[in-house]
Amino acid sequence: MNDFDLMSPKQKAWFVECWSSFPEFEHYSAAACADELPDELWELQELIDEDEDFESWLEEWEEFVQQNHIWVLLEQSCDEGVMLPEELIYERVKDCPREWLAPFETLLQQCPDYVLAFLAQRHFLAVRMERADRCGKPDWCPAEGPFTCAELEETSWKKASFKPRNYAR
Repeated sequence: MNDFDLMSPKQKAWFVECWSSFPEFEHYSAAACADELPDELWELQELIDEDEDFESWLEEWEEFVQQNHIWVLLEQSCDEGVMLPEELIYERVKDCPREWLAPFETLLQQCPDYVLAFLAQRHFLAVRMERADRCGKPDWCPAEGPFTCAELEETSWKKASFKPRNYAR
């Protein structure tokens, strides 16, 4: 038995999706074409334009997202590339494996709002493009699955199957 066997179905779906989703350079290149935030976030866009250190902040937090493998959580926290209110974010990610919640919460609480908004938009677009390439559709939610993973099930506990020998003959 491994840790995957002990997860709830929604946690399994999160785990499988997060470990299957690896946006590549072309996905991030295409996402970079959206070089400004949506119009409804004009205040944050002004902060980006005024901050001389924006690029260094962005690099630092981008590295944090990559190291902690939380780009799917970031993508799920958005509606059309715009971050949801905090209570809705936590409602959407409540079923993900616990080891990803701590770094994600660090991102939400410590990353400047305008950097977070830009990161969220970038990862929303890149993850959606990668998922469309991989699955044929960009949308996903944990209730849809997948709930299995061949690599994880190979190491999973299986009931012993054997036939006893008859030594009486």
